[in-house]
Amino acid sequence: MLIKLTEVCTQGTYTTSQSNYALREIFVNPEHVVMIREESHLGRMNAQTSLVEGLERGHSFSKLILDKGRGGDVVVVGSPATIREALNKTSQQLLRG
Repeated sequence: MLIKLTEVCTQGTYTTSQSNYALREIFVNPEHVVMIREESHLGRMNAQTSLVEGLERGHSFSKLILDKGRGGDVVVVGSPATIREALNKTSQQLLRG
């Protein structure tokens, strides 16, 4: 079962001194997440000035490390504890069914 998260992604190129960020929905298989850690750099940037219009300054961000497919990492909106709860909630629902 996939869970829906909100990814923080960059728009444009990395050559400019100011990055533009956008949000997009992604679907993640909880079984492929091997690590969740706080993405404090984006949290500090967002506290100073909102990364994306409409995004509250108090939001936390997490980096998910994935082990299947292309692998890699994804930065999502939410604290590590919040993301962990979302991943565990999906697992519990599967066990009941």
